[in-house]
Amino acid sequence: MTDNGPRLIGRKEAAAYCNITPTAFSGWVRTHIMPPAIPGTRKWDKKAIDAKLDEISGLAGNDNNPVDEFEKWEREKRQVVDRPSDSLSEWREKKEKRRAKYQPRMGLDAKHERVLLFMAERPDCDTPGMIPGAGPAVIQHLVTVGALKHAPGDRYELTDEGRLEVVRIRKWWNLAP
Repeated sequence: MTDNGPRLIGRKEAAAYCNITPTAFSGWVRTHIMPPAIPGTRKWDKKAIDAKLDEISGLAGNDNNPVDEFEKWEREKRQVVDRPSDSLSEWREKKEKRRAKYQPRMGLDAKHERVLLFMAERPDCDTPGMIPGAGPAVIQHLVTVGALKHAPGDRYELTDEGRLEVVRIRKWWNLAP
């Protein structure tokens, strides 16, 4: 197929030639998928575009245009570096998945969590009077949800489930975004 049009074309024409948007074409140039404009101009050589298209589609590299593995690696590396938002969103997604494993299950509010953590850190503080912010209603709620159990006397201690909830709360807070 012969093309009677000019060999040198502008960005919009080059994008149309590749059947992509001008913005996409600029991105391809920036990431070295497409060749840069001819130095000192804002024009692209159709033959250079054809050569790059042949290269990325696997049509080039056997005879006259050997594929430079370093250039290929460098181009692919630049594509990854040019997309930090994707990397950041992937990192956030992984962190949220990891964090979800440790989501507290007892549905405690901040006050109940503080009392539970205080009791876990200070097992000798086992009466409501020794625990800051722990009135009878707070202690009763923690007993009702299974985090505490009544011990001999007027004392309370953590249940096994209460200890597990303490671990989840600590992990949850440590993994907070």
